[in-house]
Amino acid sequence: MLEECEYRIEYEQEEIISFMGFGTPNHEKIIAKLNQLLLNLLNENLFNVFGSNLALHIPDFVKRYYNADVAVVKGENETVVLRGGMVSVANPVLIIEVLSASTRIFDGNVKLKNYRKIPSVQQVLYLESAEMHVTSYTRIGENEWRLLEYSSKKDEVPILEEGKIKLSDIYNKVNI
Repeated sequence: MLEECEYRIEYEQEEIISFMGFGTPNHEKIIAKLNQLLLNLLNENLFNVFGSNLALHIPDFVKRYYNADVAVVKGENETVVLRGGMVSVANPVLIIEVLSASTRIFDGNVKLKNYRKIPSVQQVLYLESAEMHVTSYTRIGENEWRLLEYSSKKDEVPILEEGKIKLSDIYNKVNI
């Protein structure tokens, strides 16, 4: 069913856990702006920025993958072939989710726990779509993460030690 599906679904242990619905204007504006800002910040010869249709492989789980709103890979993609020839990427360094009331609990709990299992992941960002707020989890050791939160227009979020992005730029023209 996965390879024939006309819309995006997320799959975990033989169960469909979510499928592509309709994003809000705030959600889509934030994602579009993030893609633009990341492409401007990161060296395109070293990094690839991907949208939400890229499946991310979770280690040790043959039947589990997620789609993040934005994923960044450094260097070449390492892929894992899923059923039906569908390909998932196993080596993102940055994963970003834009949260809403309907996704906050699953994305912030279950997905975060599993994203942190991906050895290549260096940073996970959660952006609120209804208020100016970014939560950053940055790997500082094998099993150690630093949590930082940003909520002021003046705040700048560090991205993979490559530079910073201003909250005022991310949330420009977003109705909050």
